[in-house]
Amino acid sequence: MMKEGSVYLQGSWWCLNPSALMDLKEAVIEPWELELVKAMELWWNSEPTMSIRTSGSTGNPKPIQLAKAAMEASAKRTIDYFEVSPGSKAGLALPVTSIAGMMMLVRAIIGRWDLVVSKPAIHATFNADELDFVALTPIQAQTIEQEDPVQWKSFKTVLIGGGSPNNRWLSQLSGETRVFESFGMTETISHLALRQLYPLREPNFRCLPGFAVRTNSQGVLNIRTPDGQEFITRDVVQCQDDHSFIWLGRMDDVINSGGLKIHPEAVEMGLQAIINQPFRCFGVPDADWGQVVAIRIHSEEVPHDWEEQKRFIESWSRDNLPKHHAPKVIEWAPLEQSWTGKWKRPRNHN
Repeated sequence: MMKEGSVYLQGSWWCLNPSALMDLKEAVIEPWELELVKAMELWWNSEPTMSIRTSGSTGNPKPIQLAKAAMEASAKRTIDYFEVSPGSKAGLALPVTSIAGMMMLVRAIIGRWDLVVSKPAIHATFNADELDFVALTPIQAQTIEQEDPVQWKSFKTVLIGGGSPNNRWLSQLSGETRVFESFGMTETISHLALRQLYPLREPNFRCLPGFAVRTNSQGVLNIRTPDGQEFITRDVVQCQDDHSFIWLGRMDDVINSGGLKIHPEAVEMGLQAIINQPFRCFGVPDADWGQVVAIRIHSEEVPHDWEEQKRFIESWSRDNLPKHHAPKVIEWAPLEQSWTGKWKRPRNHN
């Protein structure tokens, strides 16, 4: 009989099978641990589907029903792509109420992995000497690498989802840990495409088997899933072919300045070279141009040398960013942050 997967909780290893649920439920203490056990119960019940709340990529967040057979097929695609064999150790630090966290649990069950679980937090801590496969958000990955380099070096492969990591951080990575970025949404049952960020730096996302992509006249990404469903996203991409693309940004965030469509992500990518603090680019109304580029740098108060910093950013931007991409408005104010540590883009200008 093949070895089953297991999960490490409350200082003990527990079999990843339905028979362990009752004892596991009695052993767990913290709410996030109970959520994990509830997720296992939902996976092993007799229903053919599970309800997962969407991330909002294709509209307002809402619960949708996903077929467990399709979730299993998705898990197998990831297992095959990364060649994670039975008995491998994996790390979970994402809430199982999200598709990303739930799919890590499903992969461990289907792949017969040993799953080490951390409380979902920006600085996740795993009780393991080495992990073969870990799924993290960008802020989790950056925090662990910078604050706990020993733990980071113990990871063989890190899969980052929920946003793109900071380019400056990527450029200073060293060691043997492979880093990949995922692209997907709840409706596609986690990621549909991947690209390696370290040690190789791939510009294109490449689709997993069975997925195909195309764009409409506005450059918006359309996805066809392995079971023939089609989804229209709010992502603007440049397709290289039916199975690879370069992500440019979100349609909702595009700044229309005098008819020129500017993706704030492109501005942020450039300015990461000179701005060390968290910041976000967005559009503000302008009488002449319709909108102009603005940036908000995260700060509780305006720095004493703000005028000098502002002149430097403006000068550098004119010399190094594409035409019309230089920010016309620069402000220092607090930015909101999601639970994953992602800095939210301002929607209203103060």
